[in-house]
Amino acid sequence: MVDVGPGAGALVIYTDETWRGREIEISPRGDDRKRTHTEVLRRRVAGGFVDAAVFGSLAEGEYSLWHDDAPGPTPVRIVGGQVTELDWR
Repeated sequence: MVDVGPGAGALVIYTDETWRGREIEISPRGDDRKRTHTEVLRRRVAGGFVDAAVFGSLAEGEYSLWHDDAPGPTPVRIVGGQVTELDWR
């Protein structure tokens, strides 16, 4: 479930099954200590199943994504009233 509206958006990161059970962290850009995490789960969708991490409600702004496979953060921008989707498959 996502909660988007004025000033708040959401983020969905699609992954392959090798990510299932792993965590992805997010922090506001420039404040790496304020990290929040979510787990990649197998999720039911209309066409079957996908593996994805979902950050259901984030304040609009610039963020950094953190995970074990990257030497540093991955930038992402969250727009209020929208669901941002990243495909890491």
